[in-house]
Amino acid sequence: MGRTNYARSALVAAMATILAIVAFATPVRAAEPTFTPVKRYNVVRKLVFPVVGVSKYWSGFGDCRDNCTREHHGVDIMTYGWKGLPVVAATSGTITKVTYDEGNAGCSVRIRDPYGWETRYLHLNNDVPGTDDVGYQCPAPGIEVGAQVEAGQLIGWIGDSGNAETTPAHLHFELRSRSGYPIDPYRSLRRSHKIVYEWLPADPSAASITLSQGNQSEGAQVTFVVSSLDAHTLVESELGAMILQSPVVAVDPQDPQPGLDEIARLGSERIVIFSDDDTSWLAGHLLGAARMVETAALPVPREEPVGLSPDGMEPAPNIPDRFATIVAGQTDSIRSSYQAEFSTFTKEHRSIVFKDSQRAAQNLGQKSWNSPGRYADRSLLWWNTGDGWIGTATLDEAPSPGFAYLTERRVAPGTLAFLGSLAEAPPMPVWKE
Repeated sequence: MGRTNYARSALVAAMATILAIVAFATPVRAAEPTFTPVKRYNVVRKLVFPVVGVSKYWSGFGDCRDNCTREHHGVDIMTYGWKGLPVVAATSGTITKVTYDEGNAGCSVRIRDPYGWETRYLHLNNDVPGTDDVGYQCPAPGIEVGAQVEAGQLIGWIGDSGNAETTPAHLHFELRSRSGYPIDPYRSLRRSHKIVYEWLPADPSAASITLSQGNQSEGAQVTFVVSSLDAHTLVESELGAMILQSPVVAVDPQDPQPGLDEIARLGSERIVIFSDDDTSWLAGHLLGAARMVETAALPVPREEPVGLSPDGMEPAPNIPDRFATIVAGQTDSIRSSYQAEFSTFTKEHRSIVFKDSQRAAQNLGQKSWNSPGRYADRSLLWWNTGDGWIGTATLDEAPSPGFAYLTERRVAPGTLAFLGSLAEAPPMPVWKE
């Protein structure tokens, strides 16, 4: 009898196992859509990629949302959980709508281009940096209905406002035709212009050494030397364009050794020290570094001040930029269609142009698409300054930014528009919840 009960129990257990396997293997029926899918149009528009920094995306246009009661009409650009990355205008145009913390969109912006096409940017950040608590300005300053924006201009930051509060931080990006019909933006994003630049060190002497090492890898016949306190006068002079064809090393009087080491590496036949002060201390260090060491008075600055010096000390009047932009390389080779924007940028923003005889080196500093890393302390705010990612506990501890750096191959109107607007915007870190 016991053996029979045992067999019966074993059979019941086996059948239960089989039923469980069958139930697991049977696919769960997906919710049937209760909407009529929009038509798909094969359209590609010229765009600037709307997120600056590390990101990923895929074609999610048409996916079900809210138990398949509505259709997803955009592409979600994910940022690996980082909030605070810049969001820029994908096209030039007029801002037609701004929401601040309303409905599914949360904080959002709409821009209509000159041809009537519209781009939409949803779930922008409105949280106090380092928190998930609403209370930070959104969108960026000056972004309001009726305002004109340029492609690449900063309009806000990555966040999770609206119905994205329970999802990882991301940008929901939409493209709409002149009639307002939703168009899959995936292919346009794949072909879009991405804003790429680098951060050089914030320290003026370190920045000049970085440029010298990148652009003069084999040394130079002539090296110009200047105190980091006087570099702005040298660059803003009538001789600035000619002088900057050779390496310029800014030596920090408080810590001269790094500058002296770079001068020795260059191995120049001739060294020219520009200064209006007594530089015997510097000349004494350099007498054995070249066959000819001479001093010269600082040239007279131009009557019209330009951008900023390499040392980042004094901006030209009425320029509120937080950092200077350095452009290095054969700037005459910048596309002719970009020259007007380039000329305007160098006049209106703190900038310096190094017209080197050889193509500027790439990848000298911290890349614009980097992030602090997967093991970064989530309790800190992270800032990319050119001296590496620096973590602080509060917004009040924001470090000084470095120098934005472009080679002539990376100069494009969208990039210039971004750097100009970023330099005028309040400092913004990135953080993870």
